[in-house]
Amino acid sequence: MTTTVSFIIVLGILVFVHELGHFLVAKAMGVGVDRFSIGFPPKMFGFRRGETEYCVSWIPLGGYVKLRGEDPEEDLDWDDPKMYSSRPPRQRAGIVIAGPVMNLVLSFILMSAVFLVGMSIPAFFEDPAIVGWIVPGSAGDKAGYQVGDVIVAFGDDQVEKWEDLFEAAAMQTNETFSARVLRNDHVVELPMNLEDMKGEEGLGVLPVMEPVVGRIAPGYPAQAAGLKPGDRILSVGGLPVNHWNEMARIIHGSPGKSITIGLERDGQTMRLDVTPQTDEKTGHGLIGISPESRTVSRRYPFFEAVARGVERNVELIKLTFRFLLDLVTFKASIKMLGGPIMIFQVTGEAARAGLSRFIEFMAFLSLQLGILNLLPIPVLDGGHLFFLGWEGIRGKPLDIRHREIAQRVGFLVLLLLIIVVSYNDILRLLSGR
Repeated sequence: MTTTVSFIIVLGILVFVHELGHFLVAKAMGVGVDRFSIGFPPKMFGFRRGETEYCVSWIPLGGYVKLRGEDPEEDLDWDDPKMYSSRPPRQRAGIVIAGPVMNLVLSFILMSAVFLVGMSIPAFFEDPAIVGWIVPGSAGDKAGYQVGDVIVAFGDDQVEKWEDLFEAAAMQTNETFSARVLRNDHVVELPMNLEDMKGEEGLGVLPVMEPVVGRIAPGYPAQAAGLKPGDRILSVGGLPVNHWNEMARIIHGSPGKSITIGLERDGQTMRLDVTPQTDEKTGHGLIGISPESRTVSRRYPFFEAVARGVERNVELIKLTFRFLLDLVTFKASIKMLGGPIMIFQVTGEAARAGLSRFIEFMAFLSLQLGILNLLPIPVLDGGHLFFLGWEGIRGKPLDIRHREIAQRVGFLVLLLLIIVVSYNDILRLLSGR
């Protein structure tokens, strides 16, 4: 229920703001607005005020503003000064671009609100970037990181805490660069390759994470064996462990095999035998435990919150365009795209995670909606802007027949994209990711 309600709220707000942009600019320019609809026909309910009908429609996949004279084939009085088509290209472009701009503005407002309300972040984000574990075969492993290294620089960025490192890694663009670590009171330079970081493990360097049980999943072997939250794992299968991932790696590699877990509970040491069950998707052994997860809330004063909100959105814009470039140059897989089902799921997760996370996700979606609508694809606002730019340069609109062909191609492209992302979503559902 939480997921459904939060999804309706998010979608309703984003669509309303987008269409409100078209509506307000059209009204300000004196263009007639025949209908303002949230959702697509058939109409659910509505009312008329002045020249405009305001309604909510049944298909909740967007919305639209019906401008007077927007369709060249309409049988209307073309001498009417409120006609959209009678306006010069720059005015029509102003109405078209207002929708995406409103989504971008909303995103900047919401992201600033996130920092003002307070962000829940992992507590270790504020800790020095001390390496606690290196994933075997990862970029960090290849570069020569060692447990206990203190990362002080990554590329051109100075690193004082884990948050700095994650931001520097996400924004790294140089194919080859160096990281600097403090090891045994000496600074060591580690050459790195950006290509190595594009794998599933990313950098593959993790903070210190004590192997302390935070949660026991009901119905799994850990519960049956008697493990409890707060237990500190000392050894697994006779091998001493000091990091959560070290413990998890041994368990994952022991599906269906009985192993002995040494642990400390309330100052007492004890041993428990447990047999990891086999995960049907990965083949890994699972016992149903998860680590302790500590978070802190970080709030900022108004002007700093606004500055950080702007900075965060600028980073997201860069990352979005970088991903789009990688997508068209086949450096990124189309399998990474998500659609309505994924958005539905993540919206529910964000709502359950708290107000700041919910607002942050809404800001992210609004930003993506604004950017994607500006892409020069027919049927999107960016496609209309392209046609208007063509008309402004040539002094006359594109031939209707050619425009109709372009609109059909654009519609087919979007339809194909919807099918692909929906297929991706279904595969994620089936794989449990």
